[in-house]
Amino acid sequence: MNRYKLTNHRGYSLFELIVVMIIISILMAVSTRYMGNSVDVSKTEETKEELDQLAFSIVGNEALISGSHRTDYGYVGDIGALPTTLSDLVTNPGFATWDGPYLKDDFYTSSGSVESEYLVDGWGKAYTYTGGTTINSTGGSTTITRTIANASSNLLYNSVSFNIVDLANCPPGTVDKDSVLFNLTYPNGLGSYQTISKSPFADGYISFDSIPIGQQTLAVIEMKNSDTLIRKIHVNPNSLFHSTVQLPVSIWCDTTAAGGGGGGITYVSGTAQTKSGNCDRIEFDITNTSGSSITLTNITVSWVSPTAFYRKVKYDGPTVVDQKNPQVASGELATFSNSQTITSGQTVTIRLDKFESSANGGSKVDMTNTDMTVTFSDGSVLTFNSGACN
Repeated sequence: MNRYKLTNHRGYSLFELIVVMIIISILMAVSTRYMGNSVDVSKTEETKEELDQLAFSIVGNEALISGSHRTDYGYVGDIGALPTTLSDLVTNPGFATWDGPYLKDDFYTSSGSVESEYLVDGWGKAYTYTGGTTINSTGGSTTITRTIANASSNLLYNSVSFNIVDLANCPPGTVDKDSVLFNLTYPNGLGSYQTISKSPFADGYISFDSIPIGQQTLAVIEMKNSDTLIRKIHVNPNSLFHSTVQLPVSIWCDTTAAGGGGGGITYVSGTAQTKSGNCDRIEFDITNTSGSSITLTNITVSWVSPTAFYRKVKYDGPTVVDQKNPQVASGELATFSNSQTITSGQTVTIRLDKFESSANGGSKVDMTNTDMTVTFSDGSVLTFNSGACN
């Protein structure tokens, strides 16, 4: 007879079941957490991409360049102002200069209409935008901020300046400066264009401020020969745009002593130097070569860079200009407190003193090796480099 040993098949104890359930719970929690983090990362990246597209639609993409010039300035480039709401990027708020919609293809449906997806972040919460320079996403665990610019002034209030000369590099002088007109046209922020018209200083320098970013239009009208030059200028954020406009003919060098590059005052070559411990003072010598005495009543000093303002002008020692709050800017006329007479053949030293970073003072500005243009009241125009600092 065969004998078989019975095997004891006992079940799991309660303790063992509890341990298994705990392990399963931990694995599920870890798995859920991992999946949750993965989803959150995906929504974060999606939101950042949308924020970039919104920023590009407002101020353009600086990486889009053609012929060495930026070509994309977005909504601000067309309107001259920031949008009031994000909806302005898709729906024309009533501006004739609006050229949208400005959003990328991601927000378009197959039928060509625009979805409202661009208004919400990856979590479905509306972006926060109040017409300034930041867009915020608050749907995730932390706020995501996309900064469009450091300040709205960087987008809307830029400086543009020019120097105009003829084919022989002569500026118009006091005789012909009013026969030249610069017309700068740009969007005014209200849905249309505005044009500012100015004539240059005798040394050919002219400047405009409060210009928004974009491709703006400059028309230079030379009335002496009834000639007009038209060009596009590219104004970038927080920029100090400067360019030289040269006429295709020589018309100013042969004018009388009161205009053009003439006049009786000439620069003594090699005398310009930057001085003082902070290199914030420029000295140079001038000579009267006219054959007769000349009375000087003012001076206009122009330079492109650096940004600076000077306070004093000294004429062979005595101070003839002491202007503060505001100090004298590049291209501004500074009137002498007393007229100065320079006799024929006489040489005197001119000192431009206290170049500082603000119109109301500020830190000292190093003016070493700065290209200067100086115009005196008699129409004499001098150009030189300020030289090394001594």
